[in-house]
Amino acid sequence: MKNFILSKTKSLILCFALISSITFAQTTHIVDNNTGTTPDFTDLQAAIDAATTGDIIYVQQSPTTYGTISIIDKGLTLIGRSHSDAGYKSIVGSISLSENSSNTTFRGLDISSINEGTQVAAGTIENIVIADCKVSSINFQQNNIKNNILIQGNVITSSLNLNGSDMGTTLITNNVFNSSTMNFSSPANTLFTNNIVRTTGGVISGNTTEILNISNSIFIANIDFIGSTNYEIPMNGNYQISNCLTYYYNGTSLTFATNSASVNVVQNTLLNTDPLFTSVNGTSSAPTSIAYGVFNAFEDDLTLQTGSPAIGAGSGNVDLGVFEGYNFKNFGTPNGYPSIKIDSYSATVPKNTNLTVTIKAKTN
Repeated sequence: MKNFILSKTKSLILCFALISSITFAQTTHIVDNNTGTTPDFTDLQAAIDAATTGDIIYVQQSPTTYGTISIIDKGLTLIGRSHSDAGYKSIVGSISLSENSSNTTFRGLDISSINEGTQVAAGTIENIVIADCKVSSINFQQNNIKNNILIQGNVITSSLNLNGSDMGTTLITNNVFNSSTMNFSSPANTLFTNNIVRTTGGVISGNTTEILNISNSIFIANIDFIGSTNYEIPMNGNYQISNCLTYYYNGTSLTFATNSASVNVVQNTLLNTDPLFTSVNGTSSAPTSIAYGVFNAFEDDLTLQTGSPAIGAGSGNVDLGVFEGYNFKNFGTPNGYPSIKIDSYSATVPKNTNLTVTIKAKTN
C-alpha cells in the first residue's frame, strides 16, 4: 500500500504542475485602501469586476479589511503581502466563487472563508490554488464537478469542507490545521500529505465507500480532555493512515479512533512520539515542547531538530510535516513573489540632510 501512495503522490504532483502551464494575457492591478495612496483601485471587488481572465491583482497590506468579495467570475490571481505579519498583512472577508472562476489562485491573504456560490451547482470549477494564506474555512460543497484543487502552505483555523458530489484530483499538503474540522465526502482522488494537525476534538470525516488517504503528517494535541488518559482523534468513514506521527504534549496517549467503516488502517506510524520541533511556544519552560494548553501556528518554528524521529519517516523516506518539498512561511509571505519591507528609518532629520532608510527586498 505504501507504493500505491507514492505513485498517487507523483501523479497528483504532475497534475498540479500542469496548472502552471495555463497562460493568459495578463494585466497587473494594484489594490490599496490605505489613506494617501494612489493605486489602480481602493476597492477589491471593483478591481475583480474590472479585471479579465488571467489578470493579477496585488492586494496591499492594510489595517483595514478589503471586505466581502461577493463573486469571482473569472480566472484571476490574487496576491497579498502576508496573512499574519503585523502591519504587513492583507485582510479579506468571505470570498464566493462562481462556475467561471476556474484557474483562480489565492496567495498571501488573510481570508475569512472561501466558498462556492449557489450558482455553481451545475458548473465545473477546476485549477484552483489556495497557498500561503490564513483561512478560517474552505467550503467546496455544491453538487458540481471540482478538479485540480491545490491547498498548500496555509494555516487553516476552523474547517475544511470538501463535500461536493464529484471531487476530482485534490492535493492538500504543507498546511497547518489549527483546531480544524475536516470533511471529505468523495476522497478517492484526494491526497492529504505532509500537514501538521493540531487536534482539539474536531472530526475528520470521510466516506463509507471511498478511502481517505492520509500520509506523512504530524498530529499533535495540547489541551485538556478532562479525565482522558488515551485520547482518540475522531474519525468517520474509511481511512488509511500511513507514515504519520502523533504526540500529546501533556503525556496523554494520542491515537486514531476506529469506526464502523470497513477500512480503518494505521500503518508505519509513530504513535505518542515527540516530533522535536525546533522551537515552539517561547513562553514554555522547555523550549522544545509546546506548553500545555498553548500553540501558536504563526510564531512557532515547526522545522525539525537534528535527531527528530520525523526526519525520513515519511513514505519514500521524506520528512514528516510542512517543510518537506515546500518553503512553509508562518506569516504567509507568498513564495515566488517579491516583497519589500522597511526595517528602519530616521524619525526626524535636519533640514537639507539625508533621510536614512533601511529596506529589505527579497523573492521568497
